[in-house]
This record gives sequence, C-alpha cells and structure tokens, in this order.
Amino acid sequence: MNKYKALGAALLLAFAHVSAANDVTTLIIPTGPGGGTDTLFRAIARYAEPHLKSTIVVKNAGGAGGSIGVTQLTRANPDGHTLAGVWMGPITTVPHTIKTSYTLNDYIPVLYVDSAPYVMCVRPDFPAKSGKEFLDLLKSNPDKYSYGTDGVAGPAQLASELIFREYGVKARDIPYRGAGETMPALLGGVIDIYVGSVPPAVAMEKAGTAKCLLVTSAKKSTSLPKATSLDELGMADKELLLWHGLIAPSGTPPDVIRKIQDAFEKAVNAPEIVEFFKTAGVEKSILKGDAFAEHIKKEYEKLGKLIKELGLK
Repeated sequence: MNKYKALGAALLLAFAHVSAANDVTTLIIPTGPGGGTDTLFRAIARYAEPHLKSTIVVKNAGGAGGSIGVTQLTRANPDGHTLAGVWMGPITTVPHTIKTSYTLNDYIPVLYVDSAPYVMCVRPDFPAKSGKEFLDLLKSNPDKYSYGTDGVAGPAQLASELIFREYGVKARDIPYRGAGETMPALLGGVIDIYVGSVPPAVAMEKAGTAKCLLVTSAKKSTSLPKATSLDELGMADKELLLWHGLIAPSGTPPDVIRKIQDAFEKAVNAPEIVEFFKTAGVEKSILKGDAFAEHIKKEYEKLGKLIKELGLK
C-alpha cells in the first residue's frame, strides 16, 4: 500500500513539474539587455503575467539587426509559450539588406503596442525656424548639409529619405550607432542635423542646445509641439514611425493568439505602462491580428522599394 502511495505522490510531483513548465512563456527580445526595446517589453511583460497566467522569462537574442532573435522565434514550437517583442527593424527593414531565414509568413503579428516619430533637430543658429523653411533650405543647397542617423539603411535614414526624396532634397547621411553618438556630433558641429528618437531631442530643446523642426509622423508630436508634422506639409503618406509589437511563431492556434492579445493589451492599458510610455516619448497605439499584419505588409513593401532605389540592398 505504501508503495502505491509513494508512486502516486511521485506522479503528482511529476505532473506538477510538467504543469509548471507549461506555465512558463519565453519572451525573446532581439536586442541586448538594457536598451529601449528591452526595457519596454520587460515592463509590459511584468503586467501581462497575471492575465496570461504564466511566468514570462525574457531571453535576449541580439545581433544581425535583430534577425537572430526573430529567427529563433520562427523556429520555436507554435504552442503560445514562445513570443518575441520586436521593433520595426528586423521585421520591415533588415530582410531587405541582409539574407534572413524568415519571411512574412513565418510569424504571426499578434499585437502592435506603441509608436513614436523620428525627429530632425538642428543647432539654435541654424537658419530655419520651421519644418518648411528647413526643407526649403536643404533643397536649395544640394549635398551641403549632413544628417546623422542610427546606421546605414536604419529606420532613421529611411524615414529621412522618404521625406527628402518627396521634397527634392539631397543631404549627406552620416551613420552612427544611436543617439548616444548622434547627439554629441550635432552639438559638437560635426553634423548639421540630428535624426533620432524623441527623448534625447526633448532634452536638447529644453536645454536650449538644439531646436527641433520636423517630425516623421503625419500628426504633431505632443512632446515636441513646435516641430512641423508631415500632414502640415501635405506629405502624410511619407510617415514612418518607430514601433514595437509582439509576434508568435506561424502555426500558433487562433484561440492561443487571442489569449495572448488579451493579456498583453490589458498590460499595455495599465496606468503604470501608460505613464511609462509618456516618459519614454512613445504613444500607446493598438493594432491586432489582421490590422497589424496589413501594417507590416505595407511598410515592408514601401521600405523595400526605397532601399532598392537608394542602392542599399
């Protein structure tokens, strides 16, 4: 009898271990730890856990413009226990510049959670006071002015070139590794224009060391209300935003996808996360399923065409 009791206890313990294993979700973040994307998804994951009824373990998998992490996601078991928190780069940009092992069909767009424009800033003595004056000046002086971005064929360069090519501007791109390098280059007079994310731009403008003239979004930026929007210039269709979203392996069951969407949407709507977005200079923006997939498809095609035209492929 004691043997049966011992066996029963062992089986219960084994089932408990299996249940615990099944209650763990791996969230792949295709960057190193500590960056903006990593910080954002770690915060969201913390608030998603109670709704998902699963412990979320973050796995950083940086490299190759984020494509290494996305590759790992596409090769994972499509059971809902492996997700990836991505930004636009490895989804709509990188596949046009390096060979990747995944296509648009190898993952499911689950939830688009936020977006933010890139911004163009100059030193206070720059001879333009608005986005229109800025573009007019660049247009009348081909290749005279340089702009710093986050790398060749990076989102900041592509966002700039969408606008410049439409307006007839020719300027020189100087690639850097992010705002930590681009901002000092602007302030030190190495480049004429900073093109990057909003928070460093807000800091420069508040300090009086730069003025921000143009955002790459159709609508105005609440963080930089003086900057001209693309809608004001009649170029709303040239918008390009930095966004973050959640993807799952292709083949993940629809009911599982809905459960994940629901959990993460509730997390994104938590007051603490909404406040976090404001601090980070991004705006909560929800797209699900087909709407998110359509957004990716259109952006993928638009940026693929631009990259080819620029000879960056």
